[in-house]
Amino acid sequence: MHWKEVLPSNRYIAFMRDSIHTWDHDVLTLLYQPLIGSVAYSLYMTLSLDVQKQADKKIERTHKSLMTFTGQHLDLLFSERKKLEALGLLTVFRKKEEEEYVYYYYIHSPMNPAAFFHDDLLSVFLYNKIGSKEQYRELRAYFQINDVVTEGLENVTQGFNQVFTSIHPSEIRSGSSEMSDNLFSEVPLLGQNSEKPSYSMSEEEFDFQQLLAYLPTFVPKEEVEKETSQRLIYQLAFMYKLEPRDMANMVQDAMLHTDQLDVEQLREQAKRRYRMNEKDEPPRLGLRKQSDTEKSFTGPPKTQEEHTILYFESTAPIEYLEELNDGAKIYEGDMDIIEKLIFEYKLSPGVVNVLLDYIFRVNDQKLSKALAFKIANHWKRKKIRTVKEAMELAKKENQKSKEFKKNPQPAYANKTAYAGAVKQEPLPKWMKDEEGWQKNQGSDEDLEKAKQEAAKFREMLKKKKQQKGES
Repeated sequence: MHWKEVLPSNRYIAFMRDSIHTWDHDVLTLLYQPLIGSVAYSLYMTLSLDVQKQADKKIERTHKSLMTFTGQHLDLLFSERKKLEALGLLTVFRKKEEEEYVYYYYIHSPMNPAAFFHDDLLSVFLYNKIGSKEQYRELRAYFQINDVVTEGLENVTQGFNQVFTSIHPSEIRSGSSEMSDNLFSEVPLLGQNSEKPSYSMSEEEFDFQQLLAYLPTFVPKEEVEKETSQRLIYQLAFMYKLEPRDMANMVQDAMLHTDQLDVEQLREQAKRRYRMNEKDEPPRLGLRKQSDTEKSFTGPPKTQEEHTILYFESTAPIEYLEELNDGAKIYEGDMDIIEKLIFEYKLSPGVVNVLLDYIFRVNDQKLSKALAFKIANHWKRKKIRTVKEAMELAKKENQKSKEFKKNPQPAYANKTAYAGAVKQEPLPKWMKDEEGWQKNQGSDEDLEKAKQEAAKFREMLKKKKQQKGES
């Protein structure tokens, strides 16, 4: 069939379950492209990127759009598509609707490098295509992982419960909501589930030996002492703030009719006890404050800039948001924003504080989720790691925003100036980037004022904690 004859009605629906990661691009470019050629490679990238832009990873188009993006005729695209099918990058279905066929393109992510090179067919195919053993070795070397020898090194990695503390809703006075099956939905998620999480749990805050002492003699302790059992017990004790005696009672109940620890039963026991006390509110994670070894500098701060950096680093985002809200309770949606900034965007607590401060300044004292995630995504791409880096970038973006207001450009010309369309409040000195403010010039009065404000804030936090402890 000639391509002009099918253009008006030939539609396709493309969808995928996986995401194409950075290393997938390397694999596609260096390993697959020599096998399928540039046209099939372009077709795959066009389909996959178009789908990934959609929230539900699904898109409906006409084949004319593929021709527009790739610059190729439809008959060639149909021919090149077969290469993607042959190498497992695409599964094609079709369904007749009225007088036309609608194609369904199920896009698959490429094999990982290890699987590709261990595949006898593909590895030999690639070797023959390249035609040079030196280039083939270079490709293997590019994807090679060098083992790091840790023998003789002291492991000083912090455990999960050494960095985080479990904050219950009654402690942060958040709004109520139902604790439901949403936490453990059966909807399939990206990636492979791992039996063993990547983080560790410290044994310092839960006395496992005391738990064993509380267990009756008929309970087989070797079952409880298994690595997987211990890890689960530490996790549940941390998450639901359970004492050794409480946990021992639940372990005993979970092993009531068997000599093995019923993992699901133990989890249900912990949830049930928690629901009785917390009214179906899921526990929250709060970051512990950074230790002195994690600060940007040692010793007391000497300049206004160091005072500001120390303040951002040593204050938990939850506490800082309370301060921005003049001590008012934190809205549930704002808590979710902070958690996503830390756990999904991988920003450090200090950097999150800078981001919160920036948004409140430029957005009329309101925390906007859309603006927060837009900035976080930009900072993540910029690989912002420290408070100082975040402050510097925020100052640059603030300057861009000022220039944009003076000389408006088309919308597409200023993608990272966050504050172009929001009302700005008076900016702090660290954001204005005033010449020399960060230097210790002779402004003893300003420095003393900054010290007094920091001391006042620490005293306020101390009183808050004391009030919480009394309530």
